[in-house]
Formats: sequence, structure tokens, C-alpha cells
Amino acid sequence: MRVIVVDDEAPARDELIYLLKQHPEVEVVAEADDAESALSACRRERPDVVFLDIHMPGEDGMVAARQISLLTEPPVLVFATAYDQHAVKAFEVNATDYILKPFSKERVAETVKKLQQLLKNKKSVNIMQRKIAVTEDDRIQLLDPEDIVYIARDGRDVIVKTENNSYTVNYTLQHLENRISRETFLKPHRSFLVNVNKIEKIEPWFKGYQLVMKDKAQSRVPISRGGMKEIRRLLDI
Repeated sequence: MRVIVVDDEAPARDELIYLLKQHPEVEVVAEADDAESALSACRRERPDVVFLDIHMPGEDGMVAARQISLLTEPPVLVFATAYDQHAVKAFEVNATDYILKPFSKERVAETVKKLQQLLKNKKSVNIMQRKIAVTEDDRIQLLDPEDIVYIARDGRDVIVKTENNSYTVNYTLQHLENRISRETFLKPHRSFLVNVNKIEKIEPWFKGYQLVMKDKAQSRVPISRGGMKEIRRLLDI
């Protein structure tokens, strides 16, 4: 369970992190002291859970919660605060739990147990949601994203390419980008999403570069200037 703790008071933040670390299934991947840095940490770390204080400098925890809930894969929210009068508002932004300062070992343990069950149920649903449905001869076939070589926009059509087949799908490229893992797929060009595990090599092409993919046709995928800059950053070259 990947967790981010957000609180502008360092002692309270340290205490909650200490109590969370008593549970081996919990990994605190980041901490933040305001709404802006909390949102940045969520985008960078993609946590499962965010423990969030309500009263902070600048934008308060409620504003941060609403911004976090708009992320493509929003984490579960738990409010950790000294004030109980905001409980109703907390659950209005779909918070899963609401714990009060000073934190107790027993209360944090109760929350962790609740989160474990919630994330387990969420994961079982997400497994089905990760499948990409394509049609072939009036049959609906479910593809695992790992089997996709690349996804491309061709005019008004969106094509999903596997090692052996190509499928025209009803999804938009943006929809598929939101569905697939950003750790596995790269966007080298505005019209393409590629599976990084299916890239064979990068070769010169006109005044730039292109990707050579590991399908039977050794498909070529163009790389934009911005895409090449991102590839260089990821490869540290």
C-alpha cells in the first residue's frame, strides 16, 4: 500500500508516518506540507492512499482533495485532522475515513485494516477494467495491455496493434491513454502510444528518429521532438 502523508505541521506528520510504518504492508512514498506539493507528489508517485490534513497554508485540504479526486487514477483519501466539524464535508469528497489528532495506534491500525480491504476490492475490479475490448468477426475479444504493441490514431480511426493483428476500436486515443499504465506505455508522438517492452530499437528517420517495434512487421512509429526529449530523459542519454 503506497501512501502519501500531507500535513503542514512536521511533528504531526512525523507521528502519523511513525504509526503507519508499524504496518509492514504500508510504504510511505512521500510527504507534503501544502496542497500544491501534495498534488505534485500524487502525480509523481501515484499512491494508493493519501492521508490529508484539512487546515493548511494556502489552499486547504478540502481544495486539495477535490483536485486529487480529478486525477486519472485518484488515490483513496483519508482525512487526518484535529477538527471533527469537517467530517460531513470530508465524506462529500468521497473520503474513506476521518481520523482525529492526536493519533492513536489503535485508530490508525483500524484505518489500515479498512484500507487493505478496500484496495483489495478495488484491485479485483480494476483487473477487468484494464482489459481492452476489440471486435473480430462479431466476437468481442479482450486484450491484455501487455500484449499491445502500439495504439495509433489514423484519421478518425483508432488502431490497436498486437504482434499478429490490427483492430479498429471505438475508443478514443485519449480514453485509452487514461486506461493503460503510464509505466508501460509511452507517447512518442501525439498520435501514438507504444508499449515500451515492445520497442526493439530507435533509428534515424528523415531529420529525426523513429521507433522500430517488435511485431512481425517490425512496425515503425514516428517520434516527435518532444517525444525524443522525453525518451532521452527516461533513458538518461
